[in-house]
Amino acid sequence: MSFYSSSQVKTLYVDPKSFIDGSRAVFELEGHHLAYLPNMRLLNVGVFGTAAPYNDLIGPNAIIERVTLYDGKTKLSESQKYGLYRGFVLHNQRNSAAQSVAAQRNLNKIGFQRDTTSYKLQYDLVAIDSNTARDTTNGANVELRQVLPMLNAVSHLPSDLFPNLRLEVVFNTSAASSVYNTDTNAINGQQIPLLAVDILDDKSVVDKMNKGLAKGINWLEVEHDQVLMPVTEAAGGAGDQALEQSKSFKLDGFRNKRVERLLMIKEMSDITKYIDTNVVQGFGRYSSIAFFQGKYQYRMNGKNILPDEGIVGDAERLAYMVDTYGDSFAYPGSNSNDIASADVVVDTSGDGNKISGQLDYTGVYLGDHVKDLQIEIKRTGLHDGRAFKAETSAVNLHFFGEVAKGLVLNKKGGYMIAYL
Repeated sequence: MSFYSSSQVKTLYVDPKSFIDGSRAVFELEGHHLAYLPNMRLLNVGVFGTAAPYNDLIGPNAIIERVTLYDGKTKLSESQKYGLYRGFVLHNQRNSAAQSVAAQRNLNKIGFQRDTTSYKLQYDLVAIDSNTARDTTNGANVELRQVLPMLNAVSHLPSDLFPNLRLEVVFNTSAASSVYNTDTNAINGQQIPLLAVDILDDKSVVDKMNKGLAKGINWLEVEHDQVLMPVTEAAGGAGDQALEQSKSFKLDGFRNKRVERLLMIKEMSDITKYIDTNVVQGFGRYSSIAFFQGKYQYRMNGKNILPDEGIVGDAERLAYMVDTYGDSFAYPGSNSNDIASADVVVDTSGDGNKISGQLDYTGVYLGDHVKDLQIEIKRTGLHDGRAFKAETSAVNLHFFGEVAKGLVLNKKGGYMIAYL
C-alpha cells in the first residue's frame, strides 16, 4: 500500500513488558494507537557467552520454542515446534535468496555456491557469529508473517477491534537447544529482544481500511500433530539389514478441520544422537532426516491420496514437496540417506556427508475436510557401525497442516474465530 512510503506510517520499537532470560518475553501493544500493521519483526534474537558460529540451519532461531499472538485471552495465531518449522521455512526458498538474504537475517549458513578451486558446492560467505557480551553479540531478525499466518491475511490490526494485542515468545537457551554448533560453548544469557511494529494513527485512512474487514478474514493456520515411528526390531543390529519396517498412524489432530497442504518433518527421538563428541552433526536437531528406501501413502476419509504405492523414491519425494510448497535450495544428497555428498558439497565442518539426508521434507495436498486421516510409512533397515541411524532409530514424525480458519465480525463490534 502507498502509505508504507508516506509519513503516515511510524515505526515503534517495543521493549518486552516482562522478560525472563532464557525463558520468556511478553510484548504488549498499547491500544491508544489506531492500528498496527501486520509486518511485525522480532529483533535481537541471539545469545552471548562464546564467540562462535550459530546453528547452520536456523542460526539463533534455535533458542525459540514457541511464538503466539493474543488479543487478551484470545489466541489469534501461533507457531508451535518453532525450530523445526522455521528450518523448513528457511529451506523453502531459492538458493540465491537463501544465501544472500535469509542467511544474513538469520545468521545461519544456507544456500550454496560453487568453489572456484574444488568446484564443490559450499556456503562461502563470511559467518556472523555470537560474541562474549550482550551488547556486542549478534542476533537474528524474524519476520513474524513467516511464522504467524494470520498476519499475512490482514491489512491492519485496528485497536478498536483488537484492544489487547500481546505477543508471547518462549525461549530455551540450554545446551540442548543446539543454538551453537558445539554444545560445550558457554551461553551466559540472551539478547533482550525487541518488537518492531509499524503504526497508523490517521483516522481517515484507518476508517477506509476497516471497511475491508467487514467481509471477515480467512487464513490458513499452521497446526501441529505428531506420532512416533518406533525403533526397528533389531535396533539397528544385523537382523535389520534389508528388513522393511511398515507402520500405520492415525492423525487425530486434524479431525473435523479443513486441511490444505500437509508437511511432514522427521526428527530423531533421541536428540543426543545429533551430537558427536560435543559437535552438532550438520544441521542438527532442526533438520528433517531421510529414511532409507522410504515409502509414504496418505489415506483421507477412506481414500488414498496418492496413486499406487504412494511416494516412492528420493526424487519423487522431492518433486512432490516442490510441487506442493514451491522452491527449495536442495543440494545433491539433501534428501537421500544413501548418497555420499562429500564429493559435491562441503558443509562448514568440511565434510559434506554430515549434511546428507538432513533436508528430507515430505509435502502433500489434501484440500478437504478431514474426518479420518491416516499415513502409512515404510523404511528399510541397514546394519553398519554408524551411531546416527535414521533408518532404524525411533523417530518423531511431525505434521504441520494448513488449517482453514476465519474471523467474523459481530454486530457488537467484536469478533469470533472459527474453523471453516
